Amino acid sequence: IQHQGIADLSSPGQFVNIKVSDDLAPLLRRPFSISSSDRKNGWFEILFQVFGKGTEILSRFEPGVEIDFLGPLGNSFRIKDTLKNSILIAGGVGIAPLKFLSEQLNRKKIKTTLFWGARSAEMIKSYSDLLPDDNCKKYFSTEDGSLGYQGFITELFLEKIKIFDKNSSAVFSCGPNPMLKKVKEIACNNSIPCQVSMETMMGCGFGACMGCNVLASGENVAYYYVCTDGPVFNAEDIVFDD
Repeated sequence: IQHQGIADLSSPGQFVNIKVSDDLAPLLRRPFSISSSDRKNGWFEILFQVFGKGTEILSRFEPGVEIDFLGPLGNSFRIKDTLKNSILIAGGVGIAPLKFLSEQLNRKKIKTTLFWGARSAEMIKSYSDLLPDDNCKKYFSTEDGSLGYQGFITELFLEKIKIFDKNSSAVFSCGPNPMLKKVKEIACNNSIPCQVSMETMMGCGFGACMGCNVLASGENVAYYYVCTDGPVFNAEDIVFDD
């Protein structure tokens, strides 16, 4: 999507909220993580899978069409100066913000390991251009066993967790909530800092509708709003529903 302002201002983890139709249905904007940006040429990318009316309409947009969107919205992943090993864990299209993050990590010369799980090899191969560069170690899992480990990506992450130094590593993850819950559990049990990018529907994207709340783990705050407090959170700050 050509837009110099978004390309200049966006950071890994942020998103745009797109109005896909002028009709009343679908009424609400749709949030999409920014998967890359090119400041020099003034464009940014989003990644989506057709799932419902909104994304079906968006998939039919032709090159050159004007898009009504808000952004960049939300916060971004935080990279400490002491970080030496980054662990990226993606579920399905949760690869989008992590692809953007991997570009930043590569520029900082930080070692990266990617764990990416999907239902089948078809999805991973369809988005193979989103994979980080060749210097990134990659592990794949598919539920049907058509690529890599057969099972959930969190099972593979648990199997490999001991190869990472907890004092110089950090986990960055995006995907379905059940996956994020397990990633949090594994990372916390092994004393590795973990940040998660939450995926949820949003009515407005800037905190007015209060429809994207998630349960907070602390005593001082009951809920966080994904659009304004997130979408990136320290995993330990979030309570994931069973």
